[in-house]
Amino acid sequence: MNTVATTTIIDLPAFVVHGMGTRTTNVDELGIANARLPQLWASYLHDKAQHPSASSQHAPTYALYTDYESDANGAYTVVIGQQADDHLEQPITRQRQLEITVPASRYMVFTTSKGPVFETVAQTWGTIWNYFEHASEVRTYTGDFEVYESTANPEQAEVKIYIAIQS
Repeated sequence: MNTVATTTIIDLPAFVVHGMGTRTTNVDELGIANARLPQLWASYLHDKAQHPSASSQHAPTYALYTDYESDANGAYTVVIGQQADDHLEQPITRQRQLEITVPASRYMVFTTSKGPVFETVAQTWGTIWNYFEHASEVRTYTGDFEVYESTANPEQAEVKIYIAIQS
């Protein structure tokens, strides 16, 4: 299955994501015993369901990858949440809420094909890692993110993955 439907390059200004996070590595996420992301997603979705608001239920969810130790092989922080907006009531409880700034950057945007969300996203990350092994574009590891539209059917979702690159 081809998991990348399209690829584009865009420049975005900085913005803030409110959410909850964890620190992990790709090696840990490949193993069942040390994987932290499934629990982070479960906690986020549970908290979002426990604190619903009309505005936050329809806002996209972001999975931000930041604070990279080095590159795709080092530790990094993942924050799952929503873009901060003065008019958007945040679904995450105050005790668990992080506020992280996504830096202004040039981003290469990979759009997954439609399919089961966690399957297509994982496959697309594999494609991204392979792509950057020989690409002319250079990753900056300053802040990458995924955008999940809240109205998407999880079995036929299309996710955009933004990878920060040098200008």
